[in-house]
Amino acid sequence: MKLVVIGGNPAGLSAASAVRRAHPDWTIDVYEKGPYISYGSCGLPYYISGIVEDRNKLITITKEAFLEKRNIPVHIFHEVLSVNFDAKIVNIKDSKTNEIFEKDYDHLVIATGGKPKTRPEIALEHKHIFHVHTIEDADNVKNYLSGSGLKSGILLGAGYINLEMVEAYKSQGIDDLTIIGPRLIFRTKSQDYIKKELEKNGIKVILGKYAKNLEAVSDNRLRVNFEDGDSLEADFIQISIGVVPNTDIFKSTKLKMMSGAIIVDEYMKTNIENVFAAGDCSTVYHQILKRDVYFPLAPAANKQGRIAGNVIAGNTVDPFPGVVGTSVWKVFDLYCGKTGITEIEAKELGYDPGSVFIESNEIAHYYPNRGNQFKLKMTTYLLFDVKTHQLLGAEITAPSPLGGKKIDVLATALAAKMRIEDIQKLDLSYAPPFAPVWDPILIAANVARKKCL
Repeated sequence: MKLVVIGGNPAGLSAASAVRRAHPDWTIDVYEKGPYISYGSCGLPYYISGIVEDRNKLITITKEAFLEKRNIPVHIFHEVLSVNFDAKIVNIKDSKTNEIFEKDYDHLVIATGGKPKTRPEIALEHKHIFHVHTIEDADNVKNYLSGSGLKSGILLGAGYINLEMVEAYKSQGIDDLTIIGPRLIFRTKSQDYIKKELEKNGIKVILGKYAKNLEAVSDNRLRVNFEDGDSLEADFIQISIGVVPNTDIFKSTKLKMMSGAIIVDEYMKTNIENVFAAGDCSTVYHQILKRDVYFPLAPAANKQGRIAGNVIAGNTVDPFPGVVGTSVWKVFDLYCGKTGITEIEAKELGYDPGSVFIESNEIAHYYPNRGNQFKLKMTTYLLFDVKTHQLLGAEITAPSPLGGKKIDVLATALAAKMRIEDIQKLDLSYAPPFAPVWDPILIAANVARKKCL
């Protein structure tokens, strides 16, 4: 049997590895467009900031090591141009030699990942317009920051990447920084804490403005023109306005997609027999919304890849239950997390949503937080249905990873379909360096219970 995997990222390699473990005799080939495989793109901002000194540490495995350990060749600089699903043939270009050739398959895994979202009106080519999606992007930014004389920057987009990148730029001595977006990820009061943390670190925050276009003032200066007529200049612009599926080559095929994301079932099967998709190029089922969504994050991608591989291998495998929408991120000294759905989404689903927002000590009041400070606060937001008491969503901001990772407790509660009173009864750990006697989650649940019918 022949397996072809398109994409040398964690989802694709997880699928290939699962098949190899079951079938040492199968022919397996992985084709990757770029020069690297299986690297931690989430770590790129920390490489740029210098926290990660050696970018090679971001690479989980090289193609040489993968061949040695798994007996699976990974062909880098090989771009898949098209797929003939009826003939089961992949059309491939070797970017080094420009040779174009065909490869047939019995099973196909599409793991092409995501790519930066773009808008034509801000797609200006300029040496001081930065993107951070690949190792090459990060190298480019890092090289420019080294002795470039850049003193000011505008970050278009206020999502995960730019909230981490603004700290990276600040750490490299660029003090005049402005971040612009519709909101700071959160749609609740939690957003105010991110804004406060950014401003405390000298970052200017502009929310609710939209770029009309970009223009080059000179070789070393750029301008953002806004839809309301205002404009802003800086030495560089970092663009990160979202991620979309990297599936352009499949647009005119019979592969079913949703807004560019390949639709898969709980076994990563597409609508085409023996064709699977996994990772940031595919949909994922949202357990609370009860529908397929696009949620391009690494934990789901790795799980999807493993499931796809095991299904192809013929192994017994549990179906992928989907996600509840959990994510975490860091903004200077603020650690944030969210899970579940929003109040607007809850109303659309027919719930009668209620919410609570509390501020409490992250740990015992007499035990020092970072920098020998005491009584540093964390916030907890709970969204729930007042009639059934079911938890629907949650948000956290905290002064340390200890508090930030508490979002996982609430993500688990969501997946377990817990009600507010179930959360009240949780036996959460306590010791002064870890939490107050009354954990912030329990405090929030107690307040929420009073609002339930």
